[in-house]
Amino acid sequence: MTFFLHDSIQPNAPMDMIGQGGSGFGASPAVSRRPTGEFPLLLGKLRVPDTPRFVERERLTTLVERSISQFPATMVSGRAGTGKTALAASIAAKRENVGWYSVETTDLDWPSFSRYFSCCLLEAGFKPQGAVDEGRYSPENAIAKFLVRHFLSASKSLSTPNSLIVLDDVHHVFDAEWFGEFFKLLLYSLPPNAHLMMLCRSKPPSPLWRLRSKQVLNVIEEDQLAFTTEETADLLAKYGGQDLGPESARVECFGRASKLIELATDGRIQ
Repeated sequence: MTFFLHDSIQPNAPMDMIGQGGSGFGASPAVSRRPTGEFPLLLGKLRVPDTPRFVERERLTTLVERSISQFPATMVSGRAGTGKTALAASIAAKRENVGWYSVETTDLDWPSFSRYFSCCLLEAGFKPQGAVDEGRYSPENAIAKFLVRHFLSASKSLSTPNSLIVLDDVHHVFDAEWFGEFFKLLLYSLPPNAHLMMLCRSKPPSPLWRLRSKQVLNVIEEDQLAFTTEETADLLAKYGGQDLGPESARVECFGRASKLIELATDGRIQ
């Protein structure tokens, strides 16, 4: 596992940059910034994942790009293997100012989540203004102050470039006591130059109809992620499964990318 401290390095910097200069992991103690009392963060959770098996589909790319241009936030919901992460990673790879955070079950407490999310926002171009001891405040006030610190200056600036913020596997924290307040405040706090993309296997417990009716959130459902017959034929051709019937293969795998690839390659690619 690779670790880094909160403000030590840039998460998406090339790996050979880590430890060079004056602030990377492994830098000399004289120049390395090591905040007292802060736990190390896992670097991999803040990197855009590699997706070597990704099969780009113009239909989905257009769907996501349209959502980014028309809504402040997009939620992509579907079971494991439906291609949520690969799709978002392909969109992120074409953009600058991208912050990525792969959420895990260990991030249920607000201090842990907020430190990772702060790094994610920093990578997307939102540098926190000032320092606040959030432990002094109630969870609701701590979340509000956190968002103000990161987004206030961006909201006032007209020259800040567009940013993409991706929360992958965010369903892991849906049950956290603070999530409902965080979800609501985050969506209404997003600056005009930022788009939030949330990837999840289920939807949050709070109803989404109000956010959707106000054009604050667009939801891309699992059935929209599923391969069509034509897309299945293209995928089978790429992986050498032309002898399989596209429609029967699609039905057998419920249109899920990972299962279709496994079927097309007879298990050679997992």
